[in-house]
Amino acid sequence: MSAIKTLIVDDNAGFRRRVSELLISESDIEVVGEAADGREALRKARQLKPNLVLMDVRMPGLNGIDATAQLKREVPETKVIILTRYDLEEYRKAVAASGASGYVVKKTVLETLLPTIQEICTAEEKQRDNGRT
Repeated sequence: MSAIKTLIVDDNAGFRRRVSELLISESDIEVVGEAADGREALRKARQLKPNLVLMDVRMPGLNGIDATAQLKREVPETKVIILTRYDLEEYRKAVAASGASGYVVKKTVLETLLPTIQEICTAEEKQRDNGRT
């Protein structure tokens, strides 16, 4: 499996840095860029073509849910995991409707982000492999 090219999107630079530090230790994940809002995320996703986008929900300008929906229309093969401080049912429904593949509450990032990435990306790889047989 080649490295999972990952774009981190959050309006908090400190949080982006912490997530990047968490991911950098993983040999199968490559952080290819960061963005501070939804519009920048779309520009960078078009340019960098990541396999995975880690997207904050609440950001100025274009929020993460709307940015995810637009990204999934433009580049449907890109997986998106929503990162949020809020474990709310209304967010979970909106995230699912946007086309995101996962939902991680920020206070559990250390415990749940890597397993969520592996689960989503492993499932995608298995689907590709099944399509070849």
